[in-house]
Amino acid sequence: MKVLVIGSGGRDHAIAWKFRKSPRVRQVFVAHGNGGISRIATCVNAKTIEEMVDFAEKEKIDLTFVGPEKPLSAGIVDLFESRGLPIIGPNRRASRLESSKCDTKIMLRELGIPIPEFAVFSDPEEARSHVRRLDYPVVVKADGLAAGKGSLVCSTTEDAERAIQEIMVDRVFGDAGSRVDIEKRLFGRELSFFCFTDGYSLVPMVAAQDYKRARDNDEGKNTGGMGAYSPHPWLTKSLVEVIMSRVAEPLIHGVREKYGILYQGILYLGLMLTEEAGELNPQVLEINIRLGDPEAQVILPRLETDLVDICEAILLGNLNDVTPVWDPAYRLCLIAVSGPTKGKKGWYKGYPDRYKIGVPIQGLESIDQDCLLFHSGTELCPDGQFITTGGRVLCIVSRGDTLVEAREIAFREMEKLSFDGLYYRKDIGMA
Repeated sequence: MKVLVIGSGGRDHAIAWKFRKSPRVRQVFVAHGNGGISRIATCVNAKTIEEMVDFAEKEKIDLTFVGPEKPLSAGIVDLFESRGLPIIGPNRRASRLESSKCDTKIMLRELGIPIPEFAVFSDPEEARSHVRRLDYPVVVKADGLAAGKGSLVCSTTEDAERAIQEIMVDRVFGDAGSRVDIEKRLFGRELSFFCFTDGYSLVPMVAAQDYKRARDNDEGKNTGGMGAYSPHPWLTKSLVEVIMSRVAEPLIHGVREKYGILYQGILYLGLMLTEEAGELNPQVLEINIRLGDPEAQVILPRLETDLVDICEAILLGNLNDVTPVWDPAYRLCLIAVSGPTKGKKGWYKGYPDRYKIGVPIQGLESIDQDCLLFHSGTELCPDGQFITTGGRVLCIVSRGDTLVEAREIAFREMEKLSFDGLYYRKDIGMA
């Protein structure tokens, strides 16, 4: 079997690695990949969805798996299906669940799925007037795709007005900020919850605890992710059942029955668990239409069932017959990012702000072979030297019988790496 993975980040490296481990897979291609991915798969210089489908058709690809949200929102699934090519991911209509936070919140409210109080605005002055009337803190979210950085958490009215200015007027996230979702800021336990689905049946995955803020103690700006670990510390079987019955199943069945949307692929629920009358109540903060990054880097190494088998069950509509097997051992992902560095014209603040690229990476060959290295923003030069090309550069994924053991290993191995400006959070995996 030939498999094509769409993507170029750490999640997509993990997906390609997982397919490489399948005895059913003969060759893995990645469009368009990165330096680290090129070590385990054939990277394809296809950057538009039209180039990707042409390659898949010419190469007679048996299965395509889409990693990131942008090609899904652009309709890559619809395009592949129009040519009779098997592909995993939601179609363009279903992808609106991530590409429009505003429309999604309205849809969730109509389906009776628990969400925070919210309001949608396309006029910045109306948005400012709204937050001035509120007596609670809010989160201001750009409507469209913003690489995981489009949600600004606000503690005061001044913070909220500043967020509206940045998103709607300054357009720091581009056209994604043409509308905003302003919702009540909830306080509780945040959880990333993942399912496989064929549009009728849902199979929950193991969960991961991720870290979105740039600095220790969950301070600093939101990022695409600074680290993660799995198993989740407090996700119980009974809580899984609550989330499935109150959120995941009503969502997948509801969009199919009410809106005629068949959602197939990966469902990623960003939840806040608030306590009411001694019971945890899951409320949806956001929906993503794919595996998370860096959650995929700790979830996929725990998956013992062949990913090809799961993909085939999704495509054939018999996912209900599949019971994935998971390794109980811990995985911890520690991400190295491009931090503060000095340039010719002053300092780069570092990811998620402006960062330097083209920096040589040292120490990769010394990492313990029992750990996994997944690259996010690297290039492999002709002389064999890896250099940085992104804000999130790479991650180390360790394995341990306990979280403490996995954490110790990851931090020990990270000390072997070096590049100018290397930064990572020091509190990933701390209880």
